[in-house]
Amino acid sequence: MGNNNTGKDDVENSESTDVMTMEFYRKALNFNVIGRYDPKIKQLLFHTPHASVYQWDFEKDEWNKLEYQGVLAIYLRDISQDSMLPDNVESNSLLNSDNPASTFSGTVLTGKDIYNYGLIILNRMNLDNFSMGIVPNSIINKRNIFDSEENKKNPLETMGVEVKDDLVIIKNVKHEVFGIWIHTVADRENIYELIKYLLENSPKDSFT
Repeated sequence: MGNNNTGKDDVENSESTDVMTMEFYRKALNFNVIGRYDPKIKQLLFHTPHASVYQWDFEKDEWNKLEYQGVLAIYLRDISQDSMLPDNVESNSLLNSDNPASTFSGTVLTGKDIYNYGLIILNRMNLDNFSMGIVPNSIINKRNIFDSEENKKNPLETMGVEVKDDLVIIKNVKHEVFGIWIHTVADRENIYELIKYLLENSPKDSFT
């Protein structure tokens, strides 16, 4: 008698291949879409299909839900060629300043582009996307020591990340605090661990 499991195995293998193919195309699509907003994208590190954003209001001591909801991605940026930020780039936007979809009402960043990584939410709610530059803490510390004049003109703080109340809480370089709610619980932990790793380690040129 033949192996009754052969057909079942073929179907499972085919389904597994289809899933891998779909994941490949999804990553490629996300990479290409992000590249329209941040042309310095070099490598997609992680993505999850559904996330939303809150911002901490220090005066009212509460979270405010922002109008950003959609695919969240974290990616490696290529800052080796053009080391300066374009004019009018806001604190949570490393996006193309000529693109009307790149607006975000944050503190304006100036000076050298030191943001090795980026976080973006491709917004389903309106044309504005949410994005945040991620820079290793070692780079901020070196900047404070070796580029004191720039630090006086444009002071930046080391970033921080934690998980609390179902949110990945991120403090950016301008001491603005955002809470990222992620639909998939496992992805929430993975994103926290990835951001923590990026902040605590020296910047990388590529990930394998």
